[in-house]
Amino acid sequence: MNPERLLREVERRLADVEGAARDEVLSVLREEIRREHRRAPEFPATVENERERRVEAETLRDVLEAISRQARLEETIGEVLKQLSRIVAMDTCSLALLEAGAFRIIAGRGFGDHDVVGRTFRDSLSDAILESRWPVSITDVKEDPRFVTIEGSEEIRSWAGIPLLVEGEVIGLLCLDRHRVEPFDEEDLHRAKAVAFSAASAIRKAQLLEQIRRYAMLMERLVDVDQAVFADKHPDDVAHLILEGSLRIGDYGAGLLVLAATDGPRVAASTGVFEKLQGRAAPIALLVRETARVAAADVALA
Repeated sequence: MNPERLLREVERRLADVEGAARDEVLSVLREEIRREHRRAPEFPATVENERERRVEAETLRDVLEAISRQARLEETIGEVLKQLSRIVAMDTCSLALLEAGAFRIIAGRGFGDHDVVGRTFRDSLSDAILESRWPVSITDVKEDPRFVTIEGSEEIRSWAGIPLLVEGEVIGLLCLDRHRVEPFDEEDLHRAKAVAFSAASAIRKAQLLEQIRRYAMLMERLVDVDQAVFADKHPDDVAHLILEGSLRIGDYGAGLLVLAATDGPRVAASTGVFEKLQGRAAPIALLVRETARVAAADVALA
C-alpha cells in the first residue's frame, strides 16, 4: 500500500465534504497509518514494493516529459505546477521568478479566490534560500519568524521552498504549501527537487524562445513604422502603428501612446478601454524617461 497515494485519493473523494469534517477524517487516517508503520516489522522488498517503485518512477518520468514539452513560458509554468501536484500531496503551490532581488509570483495553483499572482516578496527566508541554493522545509510557519505571510497565503501552516537553479544561479522559487501542520518529508522534497530541476531548464528555454519571438516581432513592427514614415503617412497613423506594435510585443489588451506637446503631455494614440482618449491631455506621470510601473490612479485622465 502506498500511504501517500491513499491519502490523496481519500482527500479527492472528500472534496465536497465540509472543511473541518474532512480535516478530521484525514487526521484520523494519517494517525492510523503512522501506528501501522510503528507496529509493522521490517520486511525485505517484495514484488509489490518493486511494482510500486516502478510505477512511481514511470510517473515521475511522465511528469518531467510533460514539463519539457511546453514551448511558451506561461504554458511551461502552468504545467510545472500541474505536474507537481501529481507527485507531492499539498493544498496549494506557487512559482515565483527572481526579479531585481525579489521574488514575484507568476503562477499559483489551488488558491481559488485568494489570488497570489503578481505579489512580490523578499524576506530572511528567501534570502537564506538564495544564499544556500538549497531547499528549505518549515514544519509550522506560525512558529518560524522568517516566514512572512503575504495576502492570499494566510491558511498556510507547513511550507517548503525549492530553488530553481540554472548553472548554479537561482532564477526562481517553487513553493509548496499545506494548510495543516504536516511537514514535507525527504521523499516529498526529493520529488519536488526533480521537478524543480526540469522546470528551471524548461523555463530558461521558454524565456529564450520568448525573447527570440519578441525580437522578431519587434523587427517586423520597425519595418512597418519605417514604411509608414517613408510613405508620408499622417502622424496619427504612425502613432497608431507604434502603439499597436508595442501592444503585440507585450501581449497587452489596451494602451496609450503619450507624447510631449507645447501645452503638456497628450495622448497621441489609444486603443482598447482607452480608445476614446486620443487627443486628450495626459497626467505628467505618464511621460516617463525610463521604464516604470504606473499606479492605476495616475493613469486616470481628467
